[in-house]
Amino acid sequence: MKRRILCSSALLVAFFMVGYRTRSKAGPVRLFRHHFIDTDIPMTPQTQWGFGTPVLADFDRDGDLDFAVSVRDQKMFWYENRGADNWVRHEAGDMPVGQLGAAAFDVDHDGWTDIVIGGYWFRNLGADGDGHFRRYQYDPAIAAEVHDVVVADVDGDGRPEVVMGGENYGCAWYKIPARPTVNAPWPKHIVTLAMLKQRDHIHSGPYPGGVKDLDGDGDADIVLTDRWMENRGGGTDWVEHKLPFGKSGPYGLSSRAWIVDMNRDGHNDIVMTDSDQEESRAAWLENDGKRPPAFKVHWLPDSVPGVRGSFHSLAVADFDGDGDLDVLTAEQEDLLPKGSQPRWFLWENVDGRGAHFVEHVIFDGRLGGHDIIVGDIDGDGDLDVVSKIWKRWPGNANGGRFHADWFENLRIEK
Repeated sequence: MKRRILCSSALLVAFFMVGYRTRSKAGPVRLFRHHFIDTDIPMTPQTQWGFGTPVLADFDRDGDLDFAVSVRDQKMFWYENRGADNWVRHEAGDMPVGQLGAAAFDVDHDGWTDIVIGGYWFRNLGADGDGHFRRYQYDPAIAAEVHDVVVADVDGDGRPEVVMGGENYGCAWYKIPARPTVNAPWPKHIVTLAMLKQRDHIHSGPYPGGVKDLDGDGDADIVLTDRWMENRGGGTDWVEHKLPFGKSGPYGLSSRAWIVDMNRDGHNDIVMTDSDQEESRAAWLENDGKRPPAFKVHWLPDSVPGVRGSFHSLAVADFDGDGDLDVLTAEQEDLLPKGSQPRWFLWENVDGRGAHFVEHVIFDGRLGGHDIIVGDIDGDGDLDVVSKIWKRWPGNANGGRFHADWFENLRIEK
């Protein structure tokens, strides 16, 4: 029998709505409306932090996007989307160790979306399991937090691989067997172990979109905060190149990355934010098109008053429907500058080629975000935003309780 816990619709009222008007040309007014997915994620009384592994996917194959998140060393939950203010919480299984990064895709090719975290994967049992998942282990050597997990075709065989990164294990990728079996190890290929050296303490880097072709040779390269790794041999030969980005915070070098052609010149660029530190910055790094490419930093505007917190989130997409790429991030409820509260930022791409951005605060309601995900939650054709808390902050608008959220992207014609 499926275990269901209904999140009360009374608690899912849209408390905040903040809008911005496109300045570049005539067009729609855009608004983001806040909804709670959950206002009290279950945890033990001593839990203060560690809500990780967020993913967005249609786990029950009913045509809409569901959400999953875990509580450090406790449980993995997934939330069944039954409508904007109606989410049903299910237990997906026990969490073996504290994990942060995750990816959702069909690991075993059975038509049901699974969840991969560091060293483990949760198999979606589909109709046979009545909404349940079963946990398997693919790397028995993983015994501590893995920060980043990204799915990409690394070896060029047309099938997805799992890229993993974090200061405890370095950066590696895993070849998924054609028929993954229970607790069977997946072949592991090292990209670099530089982060295991104290002087190269790379806490994070590839997530959420930092694994893609940067040098135009058709294979997937990897961004690691202050460097990128060039794939020269189907994932077996890697060459390190420096990037003009990245600074160290209390957890070492840490950033979010997204590879995309920002200026439409045919060469993939990199959008990046600092994370896990105060005074975070956002920028896009322009690819000069050479082999190998060099990159020029374009800092995104820092015009809104106040010191920035930790930008532990990044999404690059067309949020305002004008056909170009905008940049979105959020401050987390951790590493906040003294006296400040978390805000959500969107940089509107005004000229369509990244030469002119306008900075907007799209939400300032005392609720932070951590590893935001983008998708069409309500099925209306535009991109909404999903997130959750990382660490307890008594000052949040949810009474200091742990929460998961989504922001509805609204289009209101003039």
